[in-house]
Amino acid sequence: MKSTGGITEFKIRSSEIDHKGRSTLPALVGYMQEAAWENTFDLGISMYELLERGLTWVLQRIRIEMFDYPRHGESIKVETWASGRERVFLHRDFRIYGSGGELLGQATSVWLVMDVVKRQLVSVPDFILAVEIVQGKEPLPFAKGKLPQLQETAFSQKMVVRWHDIDLNRHVTNTRYLQWVLDTLPTEILEQDLQEVDIIFRAECLLGDTVLSEAGPGDGAGVNLHKLSSEKAGKELVQAKTVWKSQGYDNL
Repeated sequence: MKSTGGITEFKIRSSEIDHKGRSTLPALVGYMQEAAWENTFDLGISMYELLERGLTWVLQRIRIEMFDYPRHGESIKVETWASGRERVFLHRDFRIYGSGGELLGQATSVWLVMDVVKRQLVSVPDFILAVEIVQGKEPLPFAKGKLPQLQETAFSQKMVVRWHDIDLNRHVTNTRYLQWVLDTLPTEILEQDLQEVDIIFRAECLLGDTVLSEAGPGDGAGVNLHKLSSEKAGKELVQAKTVWKSQGYDNL
């Protein structure tokens, strides 16, 4: 089978907006995942097909660029397609379009396959390799390389992993990690426009664990570096970089 991309339409709900009436980034990432799920379902390699074989998809990294944010009630389209494969790394790209067809944002992501019983990453199985990747769209540059390490912690908070933080894989869902990364920053940063996020998921975190979220300044104006760590396991869970720009306030 040859891979084909997919387009899914969503409408921004009131529970997914910020104080300016615009969609939050975690909500948009959730839409990207939903679009990816629908596309993989059409290709016969969705989460459910993997779970029947004792496997599952896990997101290893996602790099997002936002040019503008949709508002409450606006209909958007999320386009997604398989953009490449490197050893055990499977790449998937996204583009978000506004109601007028304008490009609001784009993202490139990296996915791995995990054994749900052993909780270990595995080689890409043959039934996934059988889906031939056909480049119908120009791929975005792959998310590669290291992120700068957080050197100076300016902000921190702790979160206990609760029931509603857990997803189908029985670990903390990646949109919750992203929310924790952002929520650690002070209001004066959060009121700015979030333009870029690069987030690497290094380890899973389970129900009942306590997560330490730390953030501090990076190199350049508006750049912040982030780290999430497991208090129980003593290991790094997430590393991220965010880029912010002040744009003033729009009227709702």
